[in-house]
Amino acid sequence: MHRFPSSPFLLILALSLHAATIARAETLEEHFLMTLGERSLGYEQITLEERGDTLVIEGRLHIELPTERDMTTRTVVVGETDRLLDYVLDTNSGDRIGLDASGDSTRLWVTSARGDREIMAQPSDAKDVVLDNAVPSHMWLLARQFLRDPERARTIRAFVPQSLWHGELEPKKAESVQATLNGAPITVSRHRFTIAGLLSELDVDDTGRALGMHIPMQNFLIHREGYDPAPPTTGDAAPAYPTEEITVEGGGPALGGILTLPASGEGPWPACVLLHGSGPADRDMKVGPNALFVQIAEGLAERGIATLRYDKRTLMVARALQEGGSPDDVDLDLAQEVLDDAAAAVALLRADSRLDGDRIHLLGLSLGAGATSTVSRRLAEAGAPIAGLVMMAPPGRDLLTVMMDQYAYLAELGQMPEEDLANARADAERLRGGDVNEEEIILHAKPGYWQSLLAWRPWRDYLEQPAPALILFGERDYQITAPDRATWEATLAGDGRKGSDLEVLPGLNHLFLPGEGTPGPTEYGIAGELGDELLDRVGNWILATGAP
Repeated sequence: MHRFPSSPFLLILALSLHAATIARAETLEEHFLMTLGERSLGYEQITLEERGDTLVIEGRLHIELPTERDMTTRTVVVGETDRLLDYVLDTNSGDRIGLDASGDSTRLWVTSARGDREIMAQPSDAKDVVLDNAVPSHMWLLARQFLRDPERARTIRAFVPQSLWHGELEPKKAESVQATLNGAPITVSRHRFTIAGLLSELDVDDTGRALGMHIPMQNFLIHREGYDPAPPTTGDAAPAYPTEEITVEGGGPALGGILTLPASGEGPWPACVLLHGSGPADRDMKVGPNALFVQIAEGLAERGIATLRYDKRTLMVARALQEGGSPDDVDLDLAQEVLDDAAAAVALLRADSRLDGDRIHLLGLSLGAGATSTVSRRLAEAGAPIAGLVMMAPPGRDLLTVMMDQYAYLAELGQMPEEDLANARADAERLRGGDVNEEEIILHAKPGYWQSLLAWRPWRDYLEQPAPALILFGERDYQITAPDRATWEATLAGDGRKGSDLEVLPGLNHLFLPGEGTPGPTEYGIAGELGDELLDRVGNWILATGAP
């Protein structure tokens, strides 16, 4: 069975069941919906039956994306502690994956056309639970343990078969929050815990009934019909600042976007195009519960600066694949992913009489931060220079090196299997050595895409373009780290142009949100706000750069 350790289904596990003990010899059936953002992913119908001291849970899964398919699951637990005995997921296409904990060890196995094989084994423990992809019944079992014995929940060990991960949960103290059930407000107890580095939120009402499970980082929810973990709204609130729908036509089909304008004062205003980080991202640059570009757009509008943000090209590609497109159609390079669309967005701003065409800036995060210098160089060569660049966590090494360092860090935290790390490193070496088929998908992209990134040196592009730059790094960033900062420090030291500056901001992570403890992807699932100090620094720099 092919594994997708970084797919949206990783830990897309949840429940929505009554967690009280099932009466003896009673059979229950429940139905649950699964959504990713506003998109339906499918549903599961589960049946629970007590047979003496054994509980058998059978599920019928219907998955709608990326292609429609049906699967079945069977999970068997025994005793008052729901000790795991057996689990099987049948894809109904000849592939099966399962766990067998009936002996002294818990064995993870797969069956496919290539035969049977064991892929992991650990000593059995009465605290074991299984959490497979999109299987709400497993989260029902987990919830039952949380609610019956909260202290025991702190020692539960979870197996996640399709990511080959196992480890203890990291539960937080439950808190009372407002949510929505059938359009009405409801107070629920929200249990937070971390599995394989992802923050998960389990909501339970005052009768002990679990209503839904939310994975904020993935914007994934499994829930009872009518349940929403967000509090009710009183209607669509008017935006704090004037906004206009706009389309960007650059490297392919038109991309939807939003122009945000200051609410007061008279133009022409300075303006800024916002460039995303790596991967598919929408116009709001949503990472978990945080819409970073919305916060930036509104923060800059408050300071008298217009912004244009738009859906990233790779988001359109991802949606096409989800709707049945072929991976063979994915053939982007850096220019098609970022540069062409950014240049088209700049042209839109320059054509708007409400904006100052001589004071157009670029602001980017991570990949987008580095891209600001490359876009600026290309525009300067075309006779249309940019006024200034705001780089938030720009890479200072090739992105394969950055990615492998990130993977190694996650493996040290126990959030990436060593086997996956070794495979990723082997793929990276193949890419560097050219030992690849140009049509294969390797590290989530075709080799042509990686070759465009391996040749990319944004710090050199910065030196070949005229605009000054404000370069910012988060002190707690585990993705863009000291070697990247050193590259940019050396670049600025040898440059000498006026107006450029570099700062490391204390207490902030890769998203420029505050965090605590050991940095990691878990905190990306926690709602946060960009601080006024950051927005003041960026806004004041833009206003002072290119001013007449």
